[in-house]
Amino acid sequence: MRYTNDNCTDTLLIDSFWMKGENLMRAIRLLLVNSFLMNVSFFAFIPFLSAYITGSLALSAGIAGVILMIRQLTQQGTSFLSGMLGDRFDYRILISTGMILRGAGFLLFSFCTTPMELIVAAVITGIGGSLFEPTSKAAMSIFTPPSKRGDIFALDKIVRHSGIICAGILGGILLQLDFFFSSFVCGGIFVFSGLITFSILPKENVNVPKQSFKDSWQKVKSDRLFIYFTISMIGFWFMFMQLYLTIPLHAAKVFNSPTFVSSLFIVYGMIVVFLQYPLQKWTKKFSRLSVIKVGMGIMGTGILLIGMSDSFLIFWGGFCAYAVGIMLVEPTSYEYTSEIAPPQFSASYFGFSLLAMAIGGSLSQGAGGWMYEHMPHVNWIICTLAGLISAIGIQWLQWILRKNIQFRESKNETYFM
Repeated sequence: MRYTNDNCTDTLLIDSFWMKGENLMRAIRLLLVNSFLMNVSFFAFIPFLSAYITGSLALSAGIAGVILMIRQLTQQGTSFLSGMLGDRFDYRILISTGMILRGAGFLLFSFCTTPMELIVAAVITGIGGSLFEPTSKAAMSIFTPPSKRGDIFALDKIVRHSGIICAGILGGILLQLDFFFSSFVCGGIFVFSGLITFSILPKENVNVPKQSFKDSWQKVKSDRLFIYFTISMIGFWFMFMQLYLTIPLHAAKVFNSPTFVSSLFIVYGMIVVFLQYPLQKWTKKFSRLSVIKVGMGIMGTGILLIGMSDSFLIFWGGFCAYAVGIMLVEPTSYEYTSEIAPPQFSASYFGFSLLAMAIGGSLSQGAGGWMYEHMPHVNWIICTLAGLISAIGIQWLQWILRKNIQFRESKNETYFM
């Protein structure tokens, strides 16, 4: 987990690009606008897709769950390959193509009437996300000076959750219309963003050596500590995905109000918008791995309180702790990945890191839903244990780095703990 001297040279090269000024600032602004629009479109569409499948198409909830799982597995499961494509070719092309494919997939859903057709649309939608997700984060990392990356990733999270809040308004409006209009509007947002990205995103600024697939694979495979870090993040994504599955179900059950779920996401979005940036500033005095470790512990505590709650105060106390844990872990993990990834392999590293989301998220959606239905108390305990095990994994990684730090410093290498 380190930069070598060659990587430091690459970092200085990127810093010299930053001195070009307006082009790179324009790139960062565009990527942040993309984050906002993508979340507006995604969360105004995906939460209502299940209702369309089970309502208008009269298919089972099980089929709806399978469609959503296929979409996620296709996206996060192929992100490593997409990341290697990004390091081999131009980030701008991958981001633009991915957004246009995502938009086409959204529009295709409105013409689907059978499970097989829905699966095809889900796969296209997932491939689109696979193309733009790791390359967008890599581009954001490349365009940003190392000292500012934590702030930019925190700002990106604020922007994304502002989009979620706006998505609730847009989704509510589109829900009153035919599903075709939801597909057309939300898909059109992605297509528009893709075309604008291809036209505006500065190509020349991602000026790092392009890598072959073999080189990308060998580099990531040889970084065993990064692979271990990715494995340790599986528990975080297992807990995180409960936000879209069992936590809303539990909230509706405890408070006997389906409308309570919408307020849940509004509150979550507002917590992130108002607290993420100052929280990120405060955590700069600590090491990134320590912040991630503590955040996982807070998340685990919060989700256990949510599961035990039968009153307003306990539920919201647990939910706020859960949200703070997410704010500590997610942007910090992106910052950490950007720091340990050699610039020429940035997209490959981000793509590989998303495998943790693919594994943790899929287990969370599949097993979590079944456990909540048949063994609800066990579900919350397993979620808490997942966070605890991941926190212990991060602690072990810190121990390994500390144990070897004197040897590494003797070889003039820099570590990020």
